[in-house]
Amino acid sequence: MRVIPDSTSLRTAPGGQVELSLEVVNTSPLIDGITVRVIGLDPQQVSSRPPMLPLFPDATGRLSLFISVPPTFPAGRHPLTVELSSSVDAAHNEQVDIDLVVEPRPHLSLQLKPAVRRGYRRGRFHVECHNSGNVPLPTTLTAFDPDRLMRCRLSDEQLTIDPGAVASTMLSVRAKRRIFGNDLNRPITIQADAPELGVSAESIATLRQRPLIARGMLTVVILACIIAGWAGAFLLGLTKVFAQDPLTKSAPASFFVSASADQSLRAASSPAGALAKSGTLPPGVGAGIGGTVTAASTGAAAGRIVVEALRPSRHGLVLEASAATQADGSYVLLGLLPGSYYVRFSAIGYRTSWYPTATTQAGAKLVSANAQLVTQNVNTNVVGLPASISGSVDPGDTLTRVRTVVTAVPLQGAASSRPVAKVTTDKNGNYTLRNLPAPGVYELGYTTPGYAPSTVVERVDGGQARSEPTVRLSAGSGTIAGVVSGDDGKPLGNVTVTTTQAGQQFQTATPTLGEVGRFAFSGVPTPGTYVLTFSRAGFGARTIVVDLGPGQQQQKLKVTLASGTGTVSGRLTDALGKGLGGATVTVGGTTAPVSTTTLTDGEVGTYAVSGLPTPGTYTLTFALPGYAPQTVPVNLTDANPKAQANAVLMPGVGSIAGRVVDDGGQPIIGANVAVTDGKTVLKTVTVGASGGTPAGGYEVDQLPPGTYTVTVTADGHQQETALVPVLAAASSCQNFALPAPGGTPKDPPSCA
Repeated sequence: MRVIPDSTSLRTAPGGQVELSLEVVNTSPLIDGITVRVIGLDPQQVSSRPPMLPLFPDATGRLSLFISVPPTFPAGRHPLTVELSSSVDAAHNEQVDIDLVVEPRPHLSLQLKPAVRRGYRRGRFHVECHNSGNVPLPTTLTAFDPDRLMRCRLSDEQLTIDPGAVASTMLSVRAKRRIFGNDLNRPITIQADAPELGVSAESIATLRQRPLIARGMLTVVILACIIAGWAGAFLLGLTKVFAQDPLTKSAPASFFVSASADQSLRAASSPAGALAKSGTLPPGVGAGIGGTVTAASTGAAAGRIVVEALRPSRHGLVLEASAATQADGSYVLLGLLPGSYYVRFSAIGYRTSWYPTATTQAGAKLVSANAQLVTQNVNTNVVGLPASISGSVDPGDTLTRVRTVVTAVPLQGAASSRPVAKVTTDKNGNYTLRNLPAPGVYELGYTTPGYAPSTVVERVDGGQARSEPTVRLSAGSGTIAGVVSGDDGKPLGNVTVTTTQAGQQFQTATPTLGEVGRFAFSGVPTPGTYVLTFSRAGFGARTIVVDLGPGQQQQKLKVTLASGTGTVSGRLTDALGKGLGGATVTVGGTTAPVSTTTLTDGEVGTYAVSGLPTPGTYTLTFALPGYAPQTVPVNLTDANPKAQANAVLMPGVGSIAGRVVDDGGQPIIGANVAVTDGKTVLKTVTVGASGGTPAGGYEVDQLPPGTYTVTVTADGHQQETALVPVLAAASSCQNFALPAPGGTPKDPPSCA
């Protein structure tokens, strides 16, 4: 099976659906049904159309995969594996790796329980913060009375809410005592802010305040006051009538501007240069706070950190000014009213901190800000969230499993030059370095036995999950060397030794003086597999295969050439002319068993057997699982010591056999049995007991390996069908129990 996806990266918003189209090619010789699933997702989130894709051999079809993402599915990159399964042979299953990128969608809402509370001067409200988005929300809660007549206090002002979760806090309010009047509604505004993600929510709680004296009692008091007023007026009138002196005192006009006077009058009465008591002052007039922010992991300057000045008030903390640190970590907050402030530092990927190094407001210190001055050295260290680096290592063309040790060494801070993380790659060459202090710059070292060490420098920010490109390992060069001897044990000179490297042939010869018979190939690339051929006139040629690991030095090869011997070579193919590698070639007719294996790389299916005594007659037997063995005769003479023997292997065949009975267990003779692989239909009938065949038995042979549909019909009985797999050189058993029309199907007899 071969699978080609339209894309390996899918992007969608939370709550949406994304489609992945897959082109599937059936490379097996059988009719197949392809199903698909996604590893890493709930099956209810995935659907395919069609649910099963039927394909004839060498046919191409298309599967559409639909992935639904819930509204609270976490944002970010999610590696997924799409597995396509064959209904015929699990060995044909294929997997495709894709990335599902879910866009962030923050959403925050508030709910009060109850929304209205009735009391004399106090009230408590249960505040629920709902995160219906797909990213964690670090939330700041504030509560205030627009009329500034009540005190508001929240049990928790800082909450971190996971996607789809609900966080709770308690709001307590206290108002001034009311003596007279009706019930009065006092609104309180509760606001939740997640400034890093730009979301906020607001809700209104109401305290319905009751007076100490009810309306009826107030009416009695008013009537009493009216009566007392009339009595006082009566007495005052009598006093004026009978007074001897005239009224001589009068109050002078007030020189204060009335609070109810118009705006122009109030402005005219204000002193020159007067400023408002709220808002931000001009930089040259107000106070300022400045300092430097560094990273705790490295001590280096931390840029793009949000710095906020918060003034404590009776309604909680009030944000007065904010700024961001520069590339050198410095910041200045200007235009502040003189007073004391809390300074808060925050950024995405960092833990929120308060001056000097507190994690909550409870451990923070107030900073004094004086008029027309900038309070300096309000410095702090910010702690970044742990980071991670993932990647893979490519060891090149090698049959040996390679394990690479990956280390991370910081290049900044007090811990530099010492590894802070170390991991070994898995069987696929993948690795992940976790819990790296961030931000930081790291030197990644890759150490593999037989390979040259390599390094890569990477920078990570707070909380970052970085993906590193694949690192190609560079192996050291290897050596192939040894001695060639004759069958008498003496070294042989003038032996030609050839091999092929990267499609180019290299040749050397053994010396006849000095180190007679010695050969060597130096500086050959590793890892790799090399085929060496040794030949000399009057001796049989010899071929050996040398597999070099990374940087391996193979210098002690011993090769023996037989004198007066012949060589048989050729190629093994299937019926379509395709080379068959890995087949065993056994030579018959020798005193000692001689065998070799056909090549699986290069010119697949070729082989060579040398050292055969001449003259002689031999038989070459070719065997490969799943194919019928083939034997070829070969005749070697002194005049013709080399022979060419090619062979073709045909797939092995199997059979299907079984019994057909009725629902009472009695054999049915003469039932029609049809066997098909989708192309060819073979038919037979059940027979009576004869030889080794039981009554009601059937058999269909000469079936190539594969999956077949077997259908049985008989007069007066319902039709039954089964799917039967057939293996090479094996017989598959399938029994049937045919019920009567309208009857209930029963299990067939078991295969003994």
